[in-house]
Amino acid sequence: MAQILVENIDPVILEKLATLAKQHGRSLQEELKHILEQAAETTTNYYTGGNMEQAREAVARAQVKICRKIFQ
Repeated sequence: MAQILVENIDPVILEKLATLAKQHGRSLQEELKHILEQAAETTTNYYTGGNMEQAREAVARAQVKICRKIFQ
């Protein structure tokens, strides 16, 4: 399985993610994996027809949805 290293995360964001993980009864790593899986699933629901600009816009919309869930 692949590993990802994310550097320079704002400590405030990290704390919010840790709080979210605790609320869901998951470790921080499990919570981040869950968030990434949700984002990937959301983006695959958009049909782009091979247009990269539309694909980028679909990813941006999915990222906004995920961020709104995190920072509620």
